[in-house]
Amino acid sequence: MTKKENDIKAIIWDIGGVIYLAKDKSKRKSKNLHTSISELWILLNGVDINNTEMLKQFKEIYFKSSGGELSKEETLNSLSRVLNIPLEKVDKIIYDAIKKNTVVNKFIIKLILKLKNEGYKHGILSIQWSMSNDILVKEDYYSLFDEMVISCIDKVRKPSLDSFKLILKKMNLSAEQAIFVDDNQENIDAAKSLGIKTVLFIDNNKLKKEFAELGVK
Repeated sequence: MTKKENDIKAIIWDIGGVIYLAKDKSKRKSKNLHTSISELWILLNGVDINNTEMLKQFKEIYFKSSGGELSKEETLNSLSRVLNIPLEKVDKIIYDAIKKNTVVNKFIIKLILKLKNEGYKHGILSIQWSMSNDILVKEDYYSLFDEMVISCIDKVRKPSLDSFKLILKKMNLSAEQAIFVDDNQENIDAAKSLGIKTVLFIDNNKLKKEFAELGVK
């Protein structure tokens, strides 16, 4: 049976807190994957994490990098200066902090594959900075997802309405044809304001229940 014009045709996914989860299960509900830059700061080894001014500068670099204002090279140079760490060590320290403390939500990946076989498109709408993008947006995702809007590449950040409009445009969808899944209420509210159906991600079981209520089984 063909989908009607206003039927759900696609799922738009967040990455941090949905497709990737904190490896420490006790931290998942506090939304402090690496998506909380303060949490990433805590995970860094060999850095004076009690330095308030340093943390402020670190956040500024993150914000500019995730907004596409800084290239990865510029981000690395800025981090080296602020963290007072040799340039060649910066990448490894950030990589270890992200990689060692996150885990793929395998249920979501299996669900995406299943729904693809049933004709649903899939997109990503994610805030990433240049230090996390290569880790969390893996190359094999480019065949798994139909379109992506990544903040450090596309220079739009959630909850900006422009970010939602861009992913809808890339996927050739109306707002009514999409479901947006995110773990941040502010982003969910922004999507709702455009008429996009939403699921606030709490855990996999709740996701299954809400998908079924929206007619996606």
